[in-house]
Amino acid sequence: MKAAGAAAAGGGRRRRGGGGGGGGGRRAAANARERDRTHSVNTAFGALRRLIPTRPADRRLSKVETLRLAASYISHLANVLLLQQRRQAEAEGPAAAQACPPPCPPPCPPPGAAAPRPICTFCLSDQRQRHREGEQPLSGPALSGH
Repeated sequence: MKAAGAAAAGGGRRRRGGGGGGGGGRRAAANARERDRTHSVNTAFGALRRLIPTRPADRRLSKVETLRLAASYISHLANVLLLQQRRQAEAEGPAAAQACPPPCPPPCPPPGAAAPRPICTFCLSDQRQRHREGEQPLSGPALSGH
């Protein structure tokens, strides 16, 4: 009885539009648009996940992990490209080596945070794999950061 009295007194939920489902069509259309948007976002994340190398290869990344690893992978690829350009310039002579741009500075840590050593996830993973296979010791540029 208490609930019926509260609804009658205006304390319960009411439907807009005078009662009978006139706004239901708009709500259904909004829900359909939201489902389409969500499907589109999930499809894009799936495509991005397939482009990022992971170990193990079948590991499914969360959306946050996908974004973080994508940013790290882009940075890694930029550093690989920069190293290739520098090596090529050094091979061509000292005048060509001057033309290479300096590397981007690492991002600043948030205020008050201890500054972690910058380590490229992808170089470190590759280096660990080579170490496991006995190719080389675990040291070098991947541990000192990019």
